[in-house]
Amino acid sequence: MTMLLYSFAVFLLVVSAVFLGYGIWIRFFDPDARARKERLRTVRSAVEAGAQSSETRKKVRQDSPVEIWLSQNAPAFRWLERLVRHADSPLKAGQVAALIPVLFGTVLFIGSLRYAGTLPLLGLSAGVASLPIFWLMWLAAKRRKAFDDKLPEALDHITRALRAGHSLTSSIGMVGKEYPDPIGGEFRVVFDEIGFGIPFRDAIGELGERVPSADLKFFVASLIIQHETGGNLTELLDGLSKTIRKRIKLRGKIRTLASEGRASGWVLGSMPFVITAVLSLVNRDYISTLWTTPEGVNLIYISGALMIFGFFVMKRIVNIKV
Repeated sequence: MTMLLYSFAVFLLVVSAVFLGYGIWIRFFDPDARARKERLRTVRSAVEAGAQSSETRKKVRQDSPVEIWLSQNAPAFRWLERLVRHADSPLKAGQVAALIPVLFGTVLFIGSLRYAGTLPLLGLSAGVASLPIFWLMWLAAKRRKAFDDKLPEALDHITRALRAGHSLTSSIGMVGKEYPDPIGGEFRVVFDEIGFGIPFRDAIGELGERVPSADLKFFVASLIIQHETGGNLTELLDGLSKTIRKRIKLRGKIRTLASEGRASGWVLGSMPFVITAVLSLVNRDYISTLWTTPEGVNLIYISGALMIFGFFVMKRIVNIKV
């Protein structure tokens, strides 16, 4: 118990020292910190001043001074903010950041009541504490897929509206009104921001930041270039819509061809657990050597690390970017 508490205290001290040292360095030696702070205050003031619709008020959140300081000085917190924004989570980045150490400490405390070894308990605590991050990543991936599936239809809608004589801003507003979330909500935000006086380049650029979609980035870049240089926007969007549809079709073919590799990964990954469960029922004394002897415990650690490494290798093999 004493060794466990000592390890936890050392862990907290090291993490606190790293964040404190980095914060001091950013606070006093980074020349861009003040510029970022002023830019953040300007954008927040502009949005808050014009936030009149209920949809946009949902996007405007009152951050605490601690969250503002972390957003300006901690890259890890900024990454968490982006993840929360991509997932459109009801939780704020500060709440998720506070939840992680609470989960870690709770599991560590409960596990210490029934001491089962320092290293496994720390691993279990870290795994439980990382669940909010994995949950946000899953929500972000699900939301991005839903956005990508509707993006070609939205581009066709904008193209038809432009050919009918509507402006680009009103066409974006029509997509926001007639399409469901997430694509409808995001385009409504863009339409509201343009109406509040935010420049078109900034409003459409923020759309690309809120949704981490490669297809959307092509759309944003095309609009920004066309807005600055001119050109036939309807032909541009029509060609972009066809390209995105071809990319979606190609991704579907690749996913089908890579399904064998994913199935092999699931089978190979589940075999050790299935065999362990079967042997536990057939001959428990034989399999219990793995967790009752030091050699067996070491084998569990080594095999677990190799399985995790193999999982990431196979995931990268079957994850072909288009």
